[in-house]
Amino acid sequence: MDELEFRRRIYADPETTDSDVVEAAKADESKRSFWNEQKQLDKQFKQALKVEVPDDLASKLIWQQSADEFTRYKRRSRWYVAMAASVAFTIGIGLTMWYHQPLSIGGQALAHMQYAEMEHAHSLLPVDLNMVNAKLASFGGSLSEMLDGIEVANYCHLSTVRSLHLIVNTPQGKMSVFVVPQRGDISVPSKFEDSQYHGESIKMRRANVMVVGDRGADLSEMKKAVSERIQFSA
Repeated sequence: MDELEFRRRIYADPETTDSDVVEAAKADESKRSFWNEQKQLDKQFKQALKVEVPDDLASKLIWQQSADEFTRYKRRSRWYVAMAASVAFTIGIGLTMWYHQPLSIGGQALAHMQYAEMEHAHSLLPVDLNMVNAKLASFGGSLSEMLDGIEVANYCHLSTVRSLHLIVNTPQGKMSVFVVPQRGDISVPSKFEDSQYHGESIKMRRANVMVVGDRGADLSEMKKAVSERIQFSA
């Protein structure tokens, strides 16, 4: 194995057990030394990430952001204030998930459901069609008709993709609708679930839309409403 290929494999996975890599390291002291250095760097990096996040961090950040939004709300029109979004909530959720075991994009959507009630409780602004469309516009999308029961419309990040998160109150309980712009390096599963929630996705012109609800909830009506009302430009 040449030097370039050896380094490429080590950079990709310092803890690799690939037999070709092991044999190459045994036969070449410089390769062996390089591998040990990368293992040490990887260990230090992982150790640096082990930072405890306070349990109430998300709540504090959400409250601060919501208070700021309410102050601006008194001075500006309702839909314009909504464009500011709840950045603090996104940071709180993002930190919580980033410092723990990495999740798939479906897993991250499921994890957001744990915070749905908290996010709703701290949302001070009413949600209307103008507000939702102002946020969808950044993805080249629009809502032709308001979805019944939308309580919260916030930006969030799923696998580093800036997405729109709608929390919808339905007869089957709270549901989340995530509008995730399409990106070549991100694969959105058609179905995903955990012990509490399950979700399904719809592939649309410029985005994937994920609908998540309680494990026993029927998502078909929400998927139908989303498919009929959300439109994307060419």
